[in-house]
Parts: sequence; structure tokens; C-alpha cells
Amino acid sequence: MKKTLIIFAVFLSMLWTAGAFAELKEGLWEVTTQVEIKGMPQQMPPTTFRQCITKNDPVPQNKDQNKDKNYECKTINRKVSGNTISYTMECKGKEGETKVSGTTTYTDNSMNGTSTSNIKIKGQPEMQMTSKIRGKYIGPCPK
Repeated sequence: MKKTLIIFAVFLSMLWTAGAFAELKEGLWEVTTQVEIKGMPQQMPPTTFRQCITKNDPVPQNKDQNKDKNYECKTINRKVSGNTISYTMECKGKEGETKVSGTTTYTDNSMNGTSTSNIKIKGQPEMQMTSKIRGKYIGPCPK
């Protein structure tokens, strides 16, 4: 149960790294996230995935991790300033809730960002997780 919520929080961190629409380069992107969980001596390995990103669908998301449908998420705040997006979102489910806030900056062929997730699991102490997000433009999307 704890692992599912952590994987879900990692997914959320990636999900809400949508880029500034005017600066977003459409095409195939490779995105890597490195998660650090406060208080855990052993950290999770980086996760890397590729996705076609467009101005209509600018959200980097690892489809393999998008399997937990037990949470309802909503964006509380999202602000685009130039090539940087700042966001805050909340997710709630039967097992607990997560609040994610972060920023991502797109520059021509790369993206960099961070997000912080505060995870509350019923019957467990609150956890804090920080995700470092980086990505690079690969080329046009495959047809």
C-alpha cells in the first residue's frame, strides 16, 4: 500500500510538470525523475521514459506508472510565466492524500524542475518526497 502511494506520488510529480505553452517544443521527449524521500536512507532509482509532448498534450507522464485509479486529483493553482510553470495540486483517495507543488522550466531542447510531495497515508506518519525532473528533446514524434 505504501509503495503504491509512493509510485502514485512520483507519477503526480511528473504529471504536473506541464511546460509553458509558448516555449514548449513539440515532439519526442525523454524525461528522467529522481525521487528523494526524507528520512529514507535508501533512495529510489531514477525513472526514465519517452513521450510525445504537444502543446495540446504537454504533460510528461510515465504511462507505466499511471495505473492507480484510486485517487482523485485536482489542480489548485497553476501559473505560467515565460518558459516556467508553477503548480500546486491535491490528490485524495481511500488510503490517504498527497499535496504536490513544484516548478518546471523549459528551454529549447531541455526541461528542468523540482516538485515536493507531502504524503499522508492513514495510520502512517506524514512523508515528504522531493522529485528532481529533467528532460531532453529527442526529435519528431514517431508516426
